[in-house]
Amino acid sequence: MKYLLKAGILTLVLAIVLTACNKVGSLPIFGNGTPVTLSASSINITPAPSDSNKVVASFSWTNPNYATDSNTQKFILEIDSTGRNFAKEITSIVVGKPSISFTGQQLNNILAAFGFAPGQSFTFDIRVTSSYGNNNEQLKSNVITVKISSYLVPITLTPSSTSDLTLLVANASSKAISFGWTATSYGTNTINYALQMDTVGGNFANPKVIKTGTGLTTSITVNDLNSLAIAAGVIGGSTKTMEFRVVSYLGTTYTTQMVNSNVTNIKVTTFTPVPPALYIVGDATDGGWNNPVPLPSQQFSRIDAVSYGIALNLTAGKSYLFLPTNGDWGHKYGGASATGGALLADGAVPGSNTPAPATSGMYQIVVNFQTGTYTVTPFTTTIPTNLFIVGDATDGGWANPVPVPSQQFTKIDAVSFGAVVNMTAGKSYLFLPVNGDWSHKFGGNSASGGALLADGAVPGSNTPAPSASGYYQIIVNFQTNTYTVTPYLGPVPPPSSLFIVGDATAGGWNNPVPTPSQQFTRISLTDYQLTVALTAGKSFLLLPVNGDWSHKFGGSSATGGTILADGAVPGSNTPAPAVSGNYLIDVNFLTGQYTLTKQ
Repeated sequence: MKYLLKAGILTLVLAIVLTACNKVGSLPIFGNGTPVTLSASSINITPAPSDSNKVVASFSWTNPNYATDSNTQKFILEIDSTGRNFAKEITSIVVGKPSISFTGQQLNNILAAFGFAPGQSFTFDIRVTSSYGNNNEQLKSNVITVKISSYLVPITLTPSSTSDLTLLVANASSKAISFGWTATSYGTNTINYALQMDTVGGNFANPKVIKTGTGLTTSITVNDLNSLAIAAGVIGGSTKTMEFRVVSYLGTTYTTQMVNSNVTNIKVTTFTPVPPALYIVGDATDGGWNNPVPLPSQQFSRIDAVSYGIALNLTAGKSYLFLPTNGDWGHKYGGASATGGALLADGAVPGSNTPAPATSGMYQIVVNFQTGTYTVTPFTTTIPTNLFIVGDATDGGWANPVPVPSQQFTKIDAVSFGAVVNMTAGKSYLFLPVNGDWSHKFGGNSASGGALLADGAVPGSNTPAPSASGYYQIIVNFQTNTYTVTPYLGPVPPPSSLFIVGDATAGGWNNPVPTPSQQFTRISLTDYQLTVALTAGKSFLLLPVNGDWSHKFGGSSATGGTILADGAVPGSNTPAPAVSGNYLIDVNFLTGQYTLTKQ
């Protein structure tokens, strides 16, 4: 039995050995191939924007002689800046064909990916690595050197209109013009744009600029275009042709300029920016050259949206200036003529200042910021020293003298008086220059205002009260000989001054606050304005008396709203805007509203 087992095993072993000795065919062996030879259609490639979608460069190479179907062979075109030995190469893969082509835009994008500046030429080393489809047997070709230029994609600027632009103060917040433009590109880079403007002949040497980020449109309000045009050299009230263009920048920092658009020319007529108030100073006036000037005798009255007026005594042989801010020499207005003419600003004002008329006396001065002019004419109307209101439409009735101060007007400038009075509908009233005296009177025909009449011209029925009882603001202007009657929504009586306090301001919560930096300018009887730096995340209050916490005003909104008083003011005070910066605060007690506008 053991013998038979051993015999079986031996037979199996012999069978295995005999099978292993049978000869088969050779295994397939693939050759190593040969390095390809690379060539280019040109060694100096300079595409233009019009070539964006055209083939501008082709690279081809010889057969690597691999032992497989050529359709499976792999080629990698390698491109790098000369001298870097392909350490930062950009590659393109080709399978099954011995060439590759590029459009102008594709080459431009490659140069952008390298981080090279647009509109310049650069030298590149280029080679091909060939291999089997599985990346085996990689072989490097020869290296060729090629110069490639990047190009800038042009921008086409289109304005909403090329018609002449006459900028009007009345339309200050309206759109003056808008612009749109085509995009430029450079690879995947972010491109920012800026609209530039200058006067013709300035050649954009010192352009005024509006940055628009990545946007392809922008609109400009009348007020903003007016300010930009004046800054560019179009004097207020004059006309010049301005040129506009768009400039693109690589990235978001506005430091690497790329391409300029076409230039569009538009004729622009400006107005002189209207200041919130106006004062007169000079030795031709009673106040001399003292600055601040005496108030209210040397403060102009606001006639309308574009004009100021004043009536005062001027001394012959002397001179004067107009100041937008009392106590500040930073800006000034004036002219070269004693009778009026072109309104000049700042450095354009003659060094000898504005000459007074040849004869001393009372004169009316009207300054028009829309036309950029001023007029000086003799003034014969007598402006009373005081003004009072009497009548059964008032709380004091027809009793004369009237109660003071509730029925006495405040002189708010050289020619105007203002008061806030409780009026009873269906009744009437008069204005008196002297309390307790019926010798002279003023009035009118309308319950809402109109021409100011004097003495015998006043209707026998007197001046009618408004149709609804309540508090009204009355303004009487002896220069324009008019009066206005407007519903009043603010505190009674309105404050005679206004200050700002709070940690949103530079002065913090210290009270009294620093003046004049935190004191409002009184624009009219009930309107106050101040431009001040405010810090986001903080708060403030408005005080009618500096150094006194007895009364306060404020609101609940960071952008404006209803004026609140005393206990109605939020315990957290009035919030500052969400972004720190300079803000124009307008507090109008006539309308009971306040607004904050970023400057």
